[in-house]
Amino acid sequence: AIENKFDYFEIGGIDSELNLNSKAIQEIKKISKRANINLRLHLPYFLPISSSIPEISKGALKFAKKEIILAKKLGVKWITIHSGRVEVRWAKEIISKQKEILIKNLKELVNFAKKLGIEINLENSWQEAICIKANEILKIVKSIPGIKIVLDVGHANVAGLDPIKYFERVRKYLSAIHIHDNQGEFDEHAPIGKGNIKFEELIKKCKKLKFYGPFIIETFPKENLLKSKNTFFRIWNKT
Repeated sequence: AIENKFDYFEIGGIDSELNLNSKAIQEIKKISKRANINLRLHLPYFLPISSSIPEISKGALKFAKKEIILAKKLGVKWITIHSGRVEVRWAKEIISKQKEILIKNLKELVNFAKKLGIEINLENSWQEAICIKANEILKIVKSIPGIKIVLDVGHANVAGLDPIKYFERVRKYLSAIHIHDNQGEFDEHAPIGKGNIKFEELIKKCKKLKFYGPFIIETFPKENLLKSKNTFFRIWNKT
């Protein structure tokens, strides 16, 4: 991140599960501060925070709080979390119960994180999830003071939704945008330009609505990340 002049670095869900000792934590904090890199933390996308089974959702809540404490030690100011999967598609009463549990747990996390100076962000998912469409995630966010949204344009696209229109809907509550591409069939996390997302239109809309980032590039491996960075700035500078 330092070598390639990134302003933000998001610690991924798998990375965050590592047991970092106090020396490593202090080193990460010191390096990021010295290099002026803003750290974000992404909880595992599969964290069952909205499970209708109390023992599971309580366990997920406990894990999330543990990660918030780790975030504070690392100097992280933003944490991204997913809504969790729908457990039984055909049972409306269970889905309704899951939404209640999600709101309850997110409220608790927001209050817990706020005391530590950390902001909780809810990300849109794409498959069998509680929050896929803009109206679904907005309904949750509007009921929880202090929470914001991370828009993942790749997830919106593979869910059959228009990423530009999605951005317009959630702009007011937006904290960051996750950038990667796909053909609308599965969550490829491909480099910008290797899918059918209209990034030129998206960037034009971002500028029009005065959203200047952060944009977190989620393409893999490292080589694709750097290609996407260069492509993004080329489009940004000419738009």
